[in-house]
Amino acid sequence: KSGALQALLATAQMPEPRSSSSAAGGGGDSSSSVKIALFSIGNLCAYKECKEALLGLGVYDVLKRLGGSKDSVKEQYLQRIQTKLQGAGAGGGGGGGGTPSA
Repeated sequence: KSGALQALLATAQMPEPRSSSSAAGGGGDSSSSVKIALFSIGNLCAYKECKEALLGLGVYDVLKRLGGSKDSVKEQYLQRIQTKLQGAGAGGGGGGGGTPSA
C-alpha cells in the first residue's frame, strides 16, 4: 500500500506548538494538521481493511499517548476513533451514526 495510514498516524503524533499562548484561531498549523489527521483516521475506521491495518500499526497505543489533551476538539476526535474501532465487530454496533457527546 502507499503508506497513507502510517503518514496519518505520524502526523497525528506531531508535537503541538508550545508558543500558542491563547490559540485564538491563528498560527496553529501543526495543531490543525494533528486534528485533520485524527479526523481522517476516524473516517478511515469505517473501512474494514483500513481498520485492520490501523490496528496492526498500533493505533490504540497512539490513542493512549495522545489522550489527556487540553484541546477539547482533539479529545473529541480521539474518542470518535475509539468508538469507531470498537463499534464494528467488537460486540454489537451501538453507534448508529450519532456524534459522541463531548
